[in-house]
Amino acid sequence: MYRTDRGSRCTDEVELLSLTLLSAKHQQGILHHYLYQNQDDVPKEAVLVTLHRKWSNQPPYVLTEIGISTYTRQHLNCGFPCPPGPHAEGLLHNVWCMHLRICRSPHLPSTDASPDAFLYSICHFHFGTSVFVTEIEAQDWLYTFLYQQIDEVRPEKGYRPVICITYGENDALGKIRKADLDFVPINMDTTIAMVNAQDIAVQANITRHHNATIEYVLPIFKITPFHVGNAGNAAMYATIIAFLSVLRHNLYHSEDNPRAKPGQKSISSTKTATSATQGLMEHPTPVPPFGVTTYCGKSLHSMPLWS
Repeated sequence: MYRTDRGSRCTDEVELLSLTLLSAKHQQGILHHYLYQNQDDVPKEAVLVTLHRKWSNQPPYVLTEIGISTYTRQHLNCGFPCPPGPHAEGLLHNVWCMHLRICRSPHLPSTDASPDAFLYSICHFHFGTSVFVTEIEAQDWLYTFLYQQIDEVRPEKGYRPVICITYGENDALGKIRKADLDFVPINMDTTIAMVNAQDIAVQANITRHHNATIEYVLPIFKITPFHVGNAGNAAMYATIIAFLSVLRHNLYHSEDNPRAKPGQKSISSTKTATSATQGLMEHPTPVPPFGVTTYCGKSLHSMPLWS
């Protein structure tokens, strides 16, 4: 899904871009141009935001978790495409992730299992930090990700255009159940495109199954997923599938692998996809995509930092 109308909060430069060209591209083409090519029909200032939501298993199906990951091309190599590295780890190391667990009361969610079971369950997010939030706080986080300033020192420059990544029917369920937070990404005036990692895997000929699950697609790349039921992990795995699918030819094509079959081939021959993914779990979390404030203990003055 694509936006051909320009939101008033995007920059003048973005308004001059031909979003008609953007809408004419396949989802795979949009992402490949953003990640690996230097062309003006996909805005360089754009940011990728992956969203994955989880609801309770029984009525009234309340929203319980939100997984968010984001990647900004301009944070790398002055905005110009750079080598992706084995299994795209050079790009994926710069994806920032967060896992929101929504609490509707001052108390932590209860569980029928043993006390240790709950403590263990909150440790299942492998790519960043899990945070307990209220519904209002969760909505603030979502708007923060969808409205990222191009320059926090010069807010008049506006907000980054957003290419939003989802997986499968997750976004469709979000529209049906939008009473929770009433949040539909395509309705945000910064969102210029919605892409589905499940569709991208089909377009890249990774699989022919149009409803392939994350657990089905990742092993094709020789990656074993863990705890996909955690919305934070699902968001990161959806990002990994999208990146590896659109960069398939760049990552795996060689003379002895003309069909670019995923594996230890070409520039990805130096390590396994499993070790690359494990490195993402163990790698220090990148800086947030938006500014943070630190405080000097001696002077007690705050100093905003650009990240």
